[in-house]
Amino acid sequence: MAFRKSKFYLAILYLVVVLVGSNWVWNASQHGLYQAHNEQLERFAEFISSKLDKYAHLPQLIAKNKALISALQHPTNSAQIELTNRYLEQVNQTIQSTDTYLLDEFGNTIASSNWNLERSFLGRNYAWRPYFSEAIQGKPSQYFALGSSSKQRGYYFSYPVTYAAETIGVIVIKMDLTAIEANWQNKTNIFVATDPYNVIFMSSHENWLFKSLSTLSEHDRQTIINSRQYLDRPIRSFGFSGDLDAKHSQLTHPTIPGFENDYLISSRQLSNHPLTLRVLTSKITLLWSTLSFWLITTLIFVIVYLSMQLSFQRQLKKRQFEQLQLEAKQKLEFLVMERTSELQAEIGERTKAEHALRQTQNELIQAAKLAVLGQMSASISHELNNPLAAIRSFADNGRRFLEKTHYHRVDENLSRISALTDRMAKISHQLRSFAKKSDSNEVSPAELAPILIAAHELLAPQFKSQLVKIQLDIEDDLAQANINPIQLEQVLINLLTNAIQALEHSSNKQVNLSAHQTQERVVIMVDDNGPGIPFDLQAQLFEPFYTTKKNGLGLGLSISHQIVQAMKGTLTVSESPLGGARFTLSLPTIARSTITKSQ
Repeated sequence: MAFRKSKFYLAILYLVVVLVGSNWVWNASQHGLYQAHNEQLERFAEFISSKLDKYAHLPQLIAKNKALISALQHPTNSAQIELTNRYLEQVNQTIQSTDTYLLDEFGNTIASSNWNLERSFLGRNYAWRPYFSEAIQGKPSQYFALGSSSKQRGYYFSYPVTYAAETIGVIVIKMDLTAIEANWQNKTNIFVATDPYNVIFMSSHENWLFKSLSTLSEHDRQTIINSRQYLDRPIRSFGFSGDLDAKHSQLTHPTIPGFENDYLISSRQLSNHPLTLRVLTSKITLLWSTLSFWLITTLIFVIVYLSMQLSFQRQLKKRQFEQLQLEAKQKLEFLVMERTSELQAEIGERTKAEHALRQTQNELIQAAKLAVLGQMSASISHELNNPLAAIRSFADNGRRFLEKTHYHRVDENLSRISALTDRMAKISHQLRSFAKKSDSNEVSPAELAPILIAAHELLAPQFKSQLVKIQLDIEDDLAQANINPIQLEQVLINLLTNAIQALEHSSNKQVNLSAHQTQERVVIMVDDNGPGIPFDLQAQLFEPFYTTKKNGLGLGLSISHQIVQAMKGTLTVSESPLGGARFTLSLPTIARSTITKSQ
Protein backbone atom coordinates (compact mmCIF):
# COMPACT_ATOMS: atom_id res chain seq x y z
CA MET A 1 0.00 0.00 0.00
CA ALA A 2 2.83 2.42 0.88
CA PHE A 3 4.57 1.63 -2.40
CA ARG A 4 1.39 2.52 -4.38
CA LYS A 5 1.11 5.91 -2.59
CA SER A 6 4.75 6.64 -3.35
CA LYS A 7 4.15 6.00 -7.05
CA PHE A 8 1.12 8.34 -7.06
CA TYR A 9 3.01 11.20 -5.39
CA LEU A 10 5.94 10.66 -7.75
CA ALA A 11 3.63 11.01 -10.80
CA ILE A 12 2.17 14.29 -9.45
CA LEU A 13 5.67 15.67 -8.82
CA TYR A 14 6.77 14.64 -12.31
CA LEU A 15 3.91 16.58 -13.99
CA VAL A 16 4.62 19.74 -11.95
CA VAL A 17 8.37 19.64 -12.66
CA VAL A 18 7.85 19.03 -16.40
CA LEU A 19 5.32 21.89 -16.84
CA VAL A 20 7.14 24.50 -14.75
CA GLY A 21 10.62 23.46 -15.86
CA SER A 22 9.77 23.37 -19.57
CA ASN A 23 8.41 26.92 -19.41
CA TRP A 24 11.55 28.09 -17.59
CA VAL A 25 13.87 26.31 -20.05
CA TRP A 26 12.01 27.82 -23.03
CA ASN A 27 12.33 31.38 -21.67
CA ALA A 28 15.95 30.89 -20.56
CA SER A 29 16.94 29.43 -23.94
CA GLN A 30 15.23 32.31 -25.75
CA HIS A 31 17.04 34.86 -23.58
CA GLY A 32 20.34 33.05 -24.16
CA LEU A 33 19.77 33.05 -27.93
CA TYR A 34 19.10 36.79 -27.93
CA GLN A 35 22.32 37.37 -25.98
CA ALA A 36 24.23 35.21 -28.46
CA HIS A 37 22.61 37.21 -31.29
CA ASN A 38 23.83 40.46 -29.74
CA GLU A 39 27.39 39.17 -29.50
CA GLN A 40 27.34 37.92 -33.08
CA LEU A 41 25.83 41.17 -34.40
CA GLU A 42 28.43 43.18 -32.49
CA ARG A 43 31.24 41.09 -33.98
CA PHE A 44 29.84 41.13 -37.52
CA ALA A 45 29.05 44.85 -37.40
CA GLU A 46 32.59 45.62 -36.34
CA PHE A 47 33.98 43.32 -39.02
CA ILE A 48 31.81 44.75 -41.83
CA SER A 49 32.44 48.34 -40.76
CA SER A 50 36.20 47.75 -40.69
CA LYS A 51 36.05 46.18 -44.16
CA LEU A 52 33.88 48.95 -45.63
CA ASP A 53 35.71 51.77 -43.84
CA LYS A 54 38.94 50.43 -45.29
CA TYR A 55 37.70 51.42 -48.77
CA ALA A 56 35.64 54.48 -47.78
CA HIS A 57 38.56 56.94 -47.91
CA LEU A 58 40.48 55.36 -50.79
CA PRO A 59 38.48 57.09 -53.60
CA GLN A 60 39.26 60.48 -52.05
CA LEU A 61 42.99 59.73 -52.09
CA ILE A 62 42.95 58.38 -55.65
CA ALA A 63 40.87 61.32 -56.91
CA LYS A 64 43.81 63.68 -56.32
CA ASN A 65 46.09 61.80 -58.70
CA LYS A 66 47.25 63.93 -61.65
CA ALA A 67 46.89 61.02 -64.08
CA LEU A 68 43.11 60.92 -63.46
CA ILE A 69 42.76 64.69 -63.90
CA SER A 70 44.80 64.58 -67.12
CA ALA A 71 42.68 61.70 -68.47
CA LEU A 72 39.46 63.65 -67.78
CA GLN A 73 40.89 66.79 -69.40
CA HIS A 74 42.18 64.93 -72.47
CA PRO A 75 39.87 61.89 -72.96
CA THR A 76 40.97 61.55 -76.63
CA ASN A 77 44.66 61.22 -75.73
CA SER A 78 45.16 57.46 -76.10
CA ALA A 79 48.58 57.50 -74.42
CA GLN A 80 47.20 59.30 -71.39
CA ILE A 81 44.20 56.92 -71.23
CA GLU A 82 46.47 53.87 -71.41
CA LEU A 83 48.65 55.32 -68.67
CA THR A 84 45.56 55.88 -66.51
CA ASN A 85 44.27 52.35 -67.19
CA ARG A 86 47.53 50.85 -66.03
CA TYR A 87 47.57 53.09 -62.98
CA LEU A 88 44.04 52.01 -62.01
CA GLU A 89 44.99 48.36 -62.59
CA GLN A 90 47.94 48.76 -60.24
CA VAL A 91 45.80 50.50 -57.62
CA ASN A 92 43.13 47.77 -57.89
CA GLN A 93 45.72 45.05 -57.28
CA THR A 94 47.21 46.92 -54.34
CA ILE A 95 43.96 47.58 -52.48
CA GLN A 96 42.54 44.18 -53.53
CA SER A 97 39.23 45.54 -54.75
CA THR A 98 37.05 44.06 -57.49
CA ASP A 99 37.19 46.98 -59.95
CA THR A 100 38.37 50.59 -60.01
CA TYR A 101 37.18 52.89 -62.80
CA LEU A 102 36.96 56.57 -63.80
CA LEU A 103 33.76 58.22 -65.11
CA ASP A 104 33.60 61.55 -66.89
CA GLU A 105 31.02 64.23 -66.13
CA PHE A 106 28.44 62.42 -68.27
CA GLY A 107 28.89 59.03 -66.57
CA ASN A 108 30.95 57.44 -69.35
CA THR A 109 33.80 55.14 -68.31
CA ILE A 110 37.03 56.52 -69.81
CA ALA A 111 39.52 54.40 -67.80
CA SER A 112 39.21 51.15 -65.84
CA SER A 113 41.34 48.58 -64.03
CA ASN A 114 39.74 45.85 -66.16
CA TRP A 115 40.57 47.62 -69.43
CA ASN A 116 42.21 44.47 -70.86
CA LEU A 117 39.46 41.99 -69.90
CA GLU A 118 36.39 40.87 -71.83
CA ARG A 119 34.12 42.40 -69.18
CA SER A 120 35.87 45.79 -69.47
CA PHE A 121 33.88 48.82 -68.32
CA LEU A 122 35.45 51.11 -70.95
CA GLY A 123 32.81 53.00 -72.90
CA ARG A 124 29.95 52.00 -70.57
CA ASN A 125 27.68 54.68 -69.11
CA TYR A 126 26.77 54.60 -65.43
CA ALA A 127 25.01 57.94 -65.13
CA TRP A 128 21.89 56.11 -63.93
CA ARG A 129 23.69 54.75 -60.86
CA PRO A 130 23.07 56.74 -57.62
CA TYR A 131 26.74 56.59 -56.71
CA PHE A 132 27.46 58.68 -59.86
CA SER A 133 24.61 61.16 -59.48
CA GLU A 134 25.59 61.90 -55.89
CA ALA A 135 29.33 62.09 -56.52
CA ILE A 136 29.01 64.35 -59.61
CA GLN A 137 27.24 66.80 -57.33
CA GLY A 138 30.36 66.92 -55.17
CA LYS A 139 29.36 64.46 -52.45
CA PRO A 140 31.06 61.12 -51.69
CA SER A 141 28.71 58.18 -52.04
CA GLN A 142 28.31 54.54 -51.02
CA TYR A 143 25.98 52.13 -52.75
CA PHE A 144 25.44 48.37 -53.00
CA ALA A 145 23.92 46.75 -56.05
CA LEU A 146 24.31 44.07 -58.71
CA GLY A 147 26.92 44.95 -61.30
CA SER A 148 25.38 45.65 -64.70
CA SER A 149 28.36 44.09 -66.50
CA SER A 150 29.59 41.39 -64.12
CA LYS A 151 26.14 40.50 -62.66
CA GLN A 152 27.95 40.13 -59.34
CA ARG A 153 27.06 41.83 -56.07
CA GLY A 154 29.29 44.71 -55.12
CA TYR A 155 29.61 47.60 -52.70
CA TYR A 156 30.49 50.82 -54.53
CA PHE A 157 32.45 53.78 -53.17
CA SER A 158 32.56 56.93 -55.31
CA TYR A 159 34.20 60.35 -54.93
CA PRO A 160 34.20 63.46 -57.17
CA VAL A 161 37.35 64.33 -59.13
CA THR A 162 37.73 68.11 -59.02
CA TYR A 163 39.94 70.57 -60.84
CA ALA A 164 39.93 74.33 -60.27
CA ALA A 165 36.98 73.93 -57.86
CA GLU A 166 34.89 72.17 -60.54
CA THR A 167 33.80 68.53 -60.58
CA ILE A 168 35.07 67.03 -63.83
CA GLY A 169 34.52 63.32 -63.14
CA VAL A 170 33.96 60.55 -60.61
CA ILE A 171 36.30 57.77 -59.38
CA VAL A 172 34.56 54.52 -58.32
CA ILE A 173 35.86 51.52 -56.34
CA LYS A 174 33.86 48.30 -56.28
CA MET A 175 34.34 45.88 -53.37
CA ASP A 176 33.51 42.15 -53.45
CA LEU A 177 31.20 41.00 -50.63
CA THR A 178 32.15 37.32 -50.78
CA ALA A 179 34.98 37.74 -48.25
CA ILE A 180 32.51 39.18 -45.73
CA GLU A 181 30.00 36.36 -46.17
CA ALA A 182 32.74 33.75 -45.72
CA ASN A 183 32.83 34.64 -42.00
CA TRP A 184 29.08 34.08 -41.58
CA GLN A 185 28.98 30.30 -41.82
CA ASN A 186 27.04 28.77 -38.92
CA LYS A 187 25.03 25.56 -38.66
CA THR A 188 22.45 26.97 -36.25
CA ASN A 189 21.88 30.59 -37.29
CA ILE A 190 21.16 32.41 -40.55
CA PHE A 191 22.88 35.78 -41.07
CA VAL A 192 21.54 38.38 -43.50
CA ALA A 193 22.14 42.02 -44.40
CA THR A 194 19.09 43.90 -45.75
CA ASP A 195 18.46 47.21 -47.45
CA PRO A 196 15.82 49.76 -46.26
CA TYR A 197 13.12 47.67 -48.03
CA ASN A 198 14.19 44.52 -46.06
CA VAL A 199 15.55 42.93 -49.25
CA ILE A 200 18.40 40.55 -48.46
CA PHE A 201 21.61 41.63 -50.20
CA MET A 202 24.09 39.48 -48.22
CA SER A 203 23.36 36.15 -46.55
CA SER A 204 25.02 33.03 -45.15
CA HIS A 205 22.44 31.08 -47.22
CA GLU A 206 22.79 31.74 -50.95
CA ASN A 207 19.14 30.83 -51.67
CA TRP A 208 17.99 33.68 -49.38
CA LEU A 209 19.60 36.38 -51.58
CA PHE A 210 17.38 39.00 -53.26
CA LYS A 211 14.33 38.00 -51.24
CA SER A 212 12.32 40.25 -48.95
CA LEU A 213 11.71 39.23 -45.34
CA SER A 214 8.32 40.92 -45.33
CA THR A 215 5.69 41.30 -48.04
CA LEU A 216 6.55 44.30 -50.29
CA SER A 217 3.91 46.82 -51.23
CA GLU A 218 3.42 47.42 -54.93
CA HIS A 219 4.87 50.93 -54.57
CA ASP A 220 8.05 49.65 -52.89
CA ARG A 221 8.45 46.87 -55.45
CA GLN A 222 8.14 49.36 -58.32
CA THR A 223 10.64 51.71 -56.67
CA ILE A 224 13.19 48.89 -56.44
CA ILE A 225 12.62 47.93 -60.09
CA ASN A 226 12.97 51.55 -61.25
CA SER A 227 16.26 51.98 -59.33
CA ARG A 228 17.69 48.94 -61.13
CA GLN A 229 19.66 48.26 -57.94
CA TYR A 230 19.16 44.53 -58.51
CA LEU A 231 18.85 44.88 -62.31
CA ASP A 232 16.09 42.62 -63.68
CA ARG A 233 16.30 40.01 -60.90
CA PRO A 234 12.81 39.32 -59.48
CA ILE A 235 12.36 40.16 -55.79
CA ARG A 236 10.31 37.47 -54.08
CA SER A 237 9.02 37.64 -50.51
CA PHE A 238 9.22 35.16 -47.62
CA GLY A 239 6.02 36.65 -46.29
CA PHE A 240 7.08 36.65 -42.62
CA SER A 241 4.98 38.57 -40.15
CA GLY A 242 6.60 40.26 -37.18
CA ASP A 243 8.23 43.49 -36.02
CA LEU A 244 11.38 43.92 -38.13
CA ASP A 245 12.12 47.33 -36.58
CA ALA A 246 12.50 45.92 -33.06
CA LYS A 247 15.90 44.90 -31.70
CA HIS A 248 14.57 41.41 -30.88
CA SER A 249 11.46 39.91 -32.38
CA GLN A 250 9.83 36.75 -33.67
CA LEU A 251 8.93 36.01 -37.27
CA THR A 252 6.13 33.63 -38.13
CA HIS A 253 4.99 32.29 -41.46
CA PRO A 254 1.20 32.67 -41.75
CA THR A 255 0.74 30.06 -44.48
CA ILE A 256 3.31 27.44 -43.41
CA PRO A 257 2.85 26.46 -39.75
CA GLY A 258 5.49 24.68 -37.71
CA PHE A 259 8.42 25.62 -35.47
CA GLU A 260 10.93 25.01 -38.26
CA ASN A 261 9.40 27.89 -40.29
CA ASP A 262 9.26 30.39 -37.40
CA TYR A 263 12.34 32.38 -36.36
CA LEU A 264 13.76 34.40 -33.50
CA ILE A 265 15.37 37.48 -35.09
CA SER A 266 17.76 40.15 -33.80
CA SER A 267 18.61 43.26 -35.85
CA ARG A 268 21.23 46.00 -35.81
CA GLN A 269 21.48 49.03 -38.11
CA LEU A 270 24.98 49.98 -39.26
CA SER A 271 25.68 53.59 -38.36
CA ASN A 272 27.73 54.63 -41.42
CA HIS A 273 26.26 52.31 -44.05
CA PRO A 274 22.71 51.77 -45.34
CA LEU A 275 22.60 48.14 -44.19
CA THR A 276 20.80 46.32 -41.40
CA LEU A 277 22.42 43.17 -40.02
CA ARG A 278 20.09 40.43 -38.81
CA VAL A 279 20.54 37.05 -37.16
CA LEU A 280 17.76 34.46 -37.43
CA THR A 281 17.47 31.23 -35.44
CA SER A 282 14.74 28.67 -36.03
CA LYS A 283 12.31 28.30 -33.15
CA ILE A 284 12.81 24.58 -33.35
CA THR A 285 16.09 25.19 -31.49
CA LEU A 286 14.08 26.21 -28.43
CA LEU A 287 11.86 23.18 -28.93
CA TRP A 288 14.88 20.87 -28.93
CA SER A 289 16.18 22.49 -25.72
CA THR A 290 12.81 22.05 -24.04
CA LEU A 291 12.49 18.47 -25.30
CA SER A 292 15.99 17.75 -23.99
CA PHE A 293 14.95 19.05 -20.56
CA TRP A 294 11.79 16.94 -20.71
CA LEU A 295 13.76 13.88 -21.72
CA ILE A 296 16.38 14.34 -18.98
CA THR A 297 13.67 14.96 -16.38
CA THR A 298 11.81 11.88 -17.55
CA LEU A 299 14.96 9.79 -17.34
CA ILE A 300 15.65 11.05 -13.81
CA PHE A 301 12.13 10.19 -12.67
CA VAL A 302 12.35 6.82 -14.41
CA ILE A 303 15.59 6.16 -12.56
CA VAL A 304 13.95 7.17 -9.27
CA TYR A 305 10.95 4.94 -10.01
CA LEU A 306 13.18 2.03 -10.97
CA SER A 307 15.23 2.58 -7.82
CA MET A 308 12.06 2.39 -5.73
CA GLN A 309 10.95 -0.70 -7.61
CA LEU A 310 14.38 -2.25 -7.20
CA SER A 311 14.40 -1.54 -3.47
CA PHE A 312 10.97 -3.14 -3.13
CA GLN A 313 11.99 -6.20 -5.13
CA ARG A 314 15.23 -6.46 -3.17
CA GLN A 315 13.34 -6.86 0.08
CA LEU A 316 11.21 -9.62 -1.42
CA LYS A 317 14.12 -11.58 -2.78
CA LYS A 318 16.70 -10.95 -0.07
CA ARG A 319 16.91 -14.55 1.16
CA GLN A 320 17.12 -15.97 -2.34
CA PHE A 321 19.88 -13.50 -3.21
CA GLU A 322 21.85 -14.37 -0.05
CA GLN A 323 21.61 -18.06 -0.88
CA LEU A 324 22.82 -17.44 -4.43
CA GLN A 325 25.62 -15.27 -3.10
CA LEU A 326 26.75 -18.00 -0.72
CA GLU A 327 26.78 -20.59 -3.51
CA ALA A 328 28.68 -18.23 -5.80
CA LYS A 329 31.24 -17.54 -3.06
CA GLN A 330 31.84 -21.25 -2.50
CA LYS A 331 32.18 -21.86 -6.21
CA LEU A 332 34.61 -18.93 -6.54
CA GLU A 333 36.74 -20.23 -3.67
CA PHE A 334 36.90 -23.63 -5.34
CA LEU A 335 37.91 -22.06 -8.67
CA VAL A 336 40.58 -19.96 -6.92
CA MET A 337 42.02 -23.01 -5.21
CA GLU A 338 42.00 -24.95 -8.46
CA ARG A 339 43.67 -22.12 -10.36
CA THR A 340 46.22 -21.60 -7.57
CA SER A 341 47.20 -25.27 -7.80
CA GLU A 342 47.60 -24.97 -11.57
CA LEU A 343 49.72 -21.82 -11.20
CA GLN A 344 52.01 -23.48 -8.66
CA ALA A 345 52.51 -26.38 -11.05
CA GLU A 346 53.26 -23.97 -13.89
CA ILE A 347 55.72 -22.05 -11.69
CA GLY A 348 57.50 -25.29 -10.81
CA GLU A 349 57.77 -26.30 -14.47
CA ARG A 350 59.03 -22.83 -15.45
CA THR A 351 61.62 -22.88 -12.65
CA LYS A 352 62.88 -26.26 -13.88
CA ALA A 353 63.01 -24.96 -17.45
CA GLU A 354 64.96 -21.86 -16.42
CA HIS A 355 67.40 -24.00 -14.40
CA ALA A 356 67.86 -26.33 -17.36
CA LEU A 357 68.39 -23.34 -19.65
CA ARG A 358 71.07 -21.87 -17.40
CA GLN A 359 72.74 -25.28 -17.09
CA THR A 360 72.68 -25.71 -20.89
CA GLN A 361 74.14 -22.23 -21.35
CA ASN A 362 76.96 -22.98 -18.88
CA GLU A 363 77.63 -26.28 -20.68
CA LEU A 364 77.80 -24.43 -24.00
CA ILE A 365 80.24 -21.94 -22.45
CA GLN A 366 82.39 -24.83 -21.16
CA ALA A 367 82.24 -26.54 -24.56
CA ALA A 368 83.33 -23.32 -26.22
CA LYS A 369 86.28 -23.16 -23.79
CA LEU A 370 87.35 -26.70 -24.60
CA ALA A 371 87.00 -25.95 -28.31
CA VAL A 372 89.35 -22.99 -27.89
CA LEU A 373 91.77 -25.18 -25.92
CA GLY A 374 91.69 -27.68 -28.77
CA GLN A 375 92.52 -24.94 -31.25
CA MET A 376 95.44 -23.82 -29.05
CA SER A 377 96.74 -27.36 -28.38
CA ALA A 378 99.29 -27.38 -31.23
CA SER A 379 100.91 -24.07 -30.28
CA ILE A 380 100.82 -24.93 -26.52
CA SER A 381 102.41 -28.35 -27.26
CA HIS A 382 105.16 -26.56 -29.17
CA GLU A 383 105.57 -24.12 -26.30
CA LEU A 384 105.98 -27.01 -23.81
CA ASN A 385 108.23 -29.14 -26.04
CA ASN A 386 110.92 -26.46 -26.24
CA PRO A 387 111.42 -26.24 -22.44
CA LEU A 388 111.37 -30.04 -22.17
CA ALA A 389 114.09 -30.36 -24.80
CA ALA A 390 116.11 -27.64 -23.08
CA ILE A 391 115.69 -29.33 -19.68
CA ARG A 392 116.98 -32.60 -21.12
CA SER A 393 119.97 -30.83 -22.69
CA PHE A 394 120.79 -28.94 -19.45
CA ALA A 395 120.47 -32.22 -17.45
CA ASP A 396 122.92 -34.04 -19.76
CA ASN A 397 125.35 -31.14 -19.60
CA GLY A 398 125.06 -31.06 -15.81
CA ARG A 399 125.95 -34.75 -15.57
CA ARG A 400 129.10 -34.20 -17.66
CA PHE A 401 130.07 -31.10 -15.66
CA LEU A 402 129.49 -33.11 -12.44
CA GLU A 403 131.92 -35.82 -13.67
CA LYS A 404 134.48 -33.11 -14.34
CA THR A 405 133.78 -31.55 -10.92
CA HIS A 406 132.74 -28.23 -12.53
CA TYR A 407 130.20 -27.59 -9.82
CA HIS A 408 129.55 -23.96 -10.67
CA ARG A 409 128.58 -25.01 -14.20
CA VAL A 410 126.32 -27.71 -12.72
CA ASP A 411 124.61 -25.05 -10.57
CA GLU A 412 124.01 -22.85 -13.65
CA ASN A 413 122.33 -25.70 -15.51
CA LEU A 414 120.18 -26.55 -12.53
CA SER A 415 119.10 -22.87 -12.25
CA ARG A 416 118.11 -22.85 -15.93
CA ILE A 417 116.17 -26.10 -15.49
CA SER A 418 114.33 -24.52 -12.50
CA ALA A 419 113.40 -21.42 -14.59
CA LEU A 420 112.09 -23.60 -17.43
CA THR A 421 109.91 -25.64 -15.04
CA ASP A 422 108.46 -22.36 -13.64
CA ARG A 423 107.58 -21.32 -17.16
CA MET A 424 105.90 -24.68 -17.83
CA ALA A 425 104.01 -24.48 -14.52
CA LYS A 426 102.75 -21.00 -15.38
CA ILE A 427 101.41 -22.22 -18.73
CA SER A 428 99.78 -25.21 -17.01
CA HIS A 429 98.18 -22.95 -14.36
CA GLN A 430 96.74 -20.65 -17.02
CA LEU A 431 95.28 -23.64 -18.88
CA ARG A 432 93.71 -25.04 -15.70
CA SER A 433 92.19 -21.65 -14.80
CA PHE A 434 90.79 -21.20 -18.29
CA ALA A 435 89.37 -24.74 -18.42
CA LYS A 436 87.70 -24.36 -15.00
CA LYS A 437 83.89 -24.57 -15.18
CA SER A 438 82.06 -21.51 -13.77
CA ASP A 439 78.49 -20.26 -13.32
CA SER A 440 77.35 -17.18 -15.24
CA ASN A 441 75.80 -15.80 -12.03
CA GLU A 442 79.15 -15.87 -10.17
CA VAL A 443 80.23 -12.22 -10.43
CA SER A 444 82.40 -10.28 -8.03
CA PRO A 445 84.54 -7.12 -8.04
CA ALA A 446 87.82 -7.82 -9.84
CA GLU A 447 90.72 -6.02 -11.53
CA LEU A 448 90.57 -6.06 -15.32
CA ALA A 449 94.25 -5.56 -16.21
CA PRO A 450 95.43 -9.02 -14.94
CA ILE A 451 92.68 -10.73 -16.95
CA LEU A 452 93.76 -8.90 -20.12
CA ILE A 453 97.40 -9.87 -19.54
CA ALA A 454 96.46 -13.51 -18.76
CA ALA A 455 94.46 -13.79 -21.98
CA HIS A 456 97.42 -12.38 -23.91
CA GLU A 457 99.91 -14.77 -22.30
CA LEU A 458 97.60 -17.76 -22.89
CA LEU A 459 97.48 -17.01 -26.61
CA ALA A 460 101.12 -15.88 -26.89
CA PRO A 461 102.24 -19.23 -28.39
CA GLN A 462 99.44 -19.06 -30.97
CA PHE A 463 100.39 -15.47 -31.90
CA LYS A 464 103.98 -16.59 -32.25
CA SER A 465 103.19 -19.66 -34.35
CA GLN A 466 100.86 -17.66 -36.68
CA LEU A 467 103.44 -14.83 -37.03
CA VAL A 468 100.94 -12.25 -35.70
CA LYS A 469 102.22 -9.08 -34.03
CA ILE A 470 100.27 -8.34 -30.87
CA GLN A 471 100.36 -4.87 -29.31
CA LEU A 472 99.04 -4.14 -25.81
CA ASP A 473 97.82 -0.67 -24.81
CA ILE A 474 96.35 -0.95 -21.31
CA GLU A 475 95.93 2.13 -19.12
CA ASP A 476 97.36 2.02 -15.63
CA ASP A 477 95.01 1.98 -12.64
CA LEU A 478 91.89 0.68 -14.41
CA ALA A 479 88.84 0.65 -12.13
CA GLN A 480 87.34 -2.61 -10.91
CA ALA A 481 84.12 -4.11 -12.31
CA ASN A 482 81.56 -6.73 -11.22
CA ILE A 483 82.56 -9.61 -13.51
CA ASN A 484 83.09 -13.35 -13.77
CA PRO A 485 86.88 -13.40 -14.40
CA ILE A 486 86.95 -16.85 -16.00
CA GLN A 487 84.11 -16.09 -18.42
CA LEU A 488 85.49 -12.63 -19.24
CA GLU A 489 88.84 -14.25 -20.02
CA GLN A 490 87.01 -16.68 -22.32
CA VAL A 491 85.36 -13.77 -24.15
CA LEU A 492 88.73 -12.04 -24.66
CA ILE A 493 90.36 -15.29 -25.87
CA ASN A 494 87.46 -15.83 -28.26
CA LEU A 495 87.82 -12.29 -29.69
CA LEU A 496 91.62 -12.61 -29.99
CA THR A 497 91.31 -16.07 -31.59
CA ASN A 498 88.82 -14.67 -34.12
CA ALA A 499 91.27 -11.87 -34.88
CA ILE A 500 94.08 -14.42 -35.50
CA GLN A 501 91.85 -16.48 -37.80
CA ALA A 502 90.78 -13.35 -39.70
CA LEU A 503 94.47 -12.69 -40.53
CA GLU A 504 95.06 -16.15 -42.01
CA HIS A 505 95.58 -14.87 -45.56
CA SER A 506 97.22 -11.53 -44.64
CA SER A 507 100.92 -10.87 -45.07
CA ASN A 508 101.52 -8.20 -42.41
CA LYS A 509 99.46 -9.46 -39.49
CA GLN A 510 98.68 -7.02 -36.69
CA VAL A 511 96.35 -7.26 -33.65
CA ASN A 512 95.90 -4.54 -31.00
CA LEU A 513 94.45 -5.18 -27.54
CA SER A 514 93.71 -1.88 -25.77
CA ALA A 515 91.79 -0.82 -22.68
CA HIS A 516 90.94 2.64 -21.36
CA GLN A 517 88.58 4.07 -18.81
CA THR A 518 85.82 6.63 -19.32
CA GLN A 519 83.86 8.33 -16.56
CA GLU A 520 81.78 5.32 -15.55
CA ARG A 521 82.90 2.45 -17.86
CA VAL A 522 85.98 0.52 -18.94
CA VAL A 523 86.23 0.09 -22.71
CA ILE A 524 88.24 -2.87 -24.12
CA MET A 525 88.92 -2.96 -27.89
CA VAL A 526 90.33 -5.75 -30.08
CA ASP A 527 91.48 -4.46 -33.51
CA ASP A 528 92.94 -6.31 -36.50
CA ASN A 529 94.08 -5.35 -39.99
CA GLY A 530 92.24 -8.18 -41.71
CA PRO A 531 89.53 -7.97 -44.38
CA GLY A 532 86.96 -6.65 -41.89
CA ILE A 533 83.21 -7.37 -41.65
CA PRO A 534 80.76 -5.85 -44.16
CA PHE A 535 78.33 -3.35 -42.62
CA ASP A 536 75.23 -5.30 -43.69
CA LEU A 537 76.48 -8.43 -41.85
CA GLN A 538 77.39 -6.72 -38.57
CA ALA A 539 73.80 -6.76 -37.23
CA GLN A 540 73.60 -10.60 -37.62
CA LEU A 541 77.04 -11.37 -36.21
CA PHE A 542 75.87 -12.05 -32.63
CA GLU A 543 72.91 -14.25 -33.60
CA PRO A 544 73.20 -17.96 -32.69
CA PHE A 545 74.48 -20.30 -35.44
CA TYR A 546 75.42 -17.40 -37.72
CA THR A 547 79.06 -17.62 -38.84
CA THR A 548 81.34 -16.30 -41.57
CA LYS A 549 83.79 -19.22 -41.21
CA LYS A 550 83.68 -22.35 -43.34
CA ASN A 551 83.72 -24.79 -40.40
CA GLY A 552 82.32 -22.51 -37.67
CA LEU A 553 79.23 -23.29 -35.55
CA GLY A 554 78.24 -19.65 -35.04
CA LEU A 555 78.11 -19.94 -31.22
CA GLY A 556 81.32 -18.21 -30.10
CA LEU A 557 80.22 -14.59 -30.55
CA SER A 558 76.63 -15.39 -29.51
CA ILE A 559 77.81 -16.90 -26.20
CA SER A 560 80.29 -14.05 -25.71
CA HIS A 561 77.50 -11.52 -26.26
CA GLN A 562 75.31 -13.27 -23.63
CA ILE A 563 78.21 -13.44 -21.14
CA VAL A 564 78.88 -9.71 -21.48
CA GLN A 565 75.16 -8.89 -21.15
CA ALA A 566 75.00 -10.98 -17.93
CA MET A 567 77.76 -8.70 -16.56
CA LYS A 568 75.63 -5.64 -17.58
CA GLY A 569 78.06 -4.78 -20.37
CA THR A 570 77.88 -4.39 -24.15
CA LEU A 571 79.71 -6.06 -27.03
CA THR A 572 79.63 -4.35 -30.44
CA VAL A 573 81.45 -4.55 -33.77
CA SER A 574 82.57 -1.73 -36.05
CA GLU A 575 85.29 -0.77 -38.53
CA SER A 576 88.84 -0.65 -37.14
CA PRO A 577 91.35 2.17 -37.79
CA LEU A 578 93.74 -0.63 -38.81
CA GLY A 579 91.43 -1.45 -41.73
CA GLY A 580 89.87 -4.62 -40.37
CA ALA A 581 87.29 -5.21 -37.64
CA ARG A 582 87.03 -3.70 -34.15
CA PHE A 583 85.21 -5.50 -31.34
CA THR A 584 84.40 -3.15 -28.44
CA LEU A 585 83.60 -4.54 -24.99
CA SER A 586 82.23 -2.01 -22.48
CA LEU A 587 81.76 -2.78 -18.77
CA PRO A 588 80.39 -0.57 -15.96
CA THR A 589 82.96 0.26 -13.30
CA ILE A 590 82.64 0.20 -9.50
CA ALA A 591 83.27 3.38 -7.55
CA ARG A 592 86.29 2.98 -5.28
CA SER A 593 84.31 4.24 -2.27
CA THR A 594 81.85 1.38 -2.82
CA ILE A 595 84.68 -1.16 -2.94
CA THR A 596 86.15 0.16 0.32
CA LYS A 597 82.81 -0.10 2.14
CA SER A 598 82.18 -3.64 0.86
CA GLN A 599 85.60 -4.72 2.05
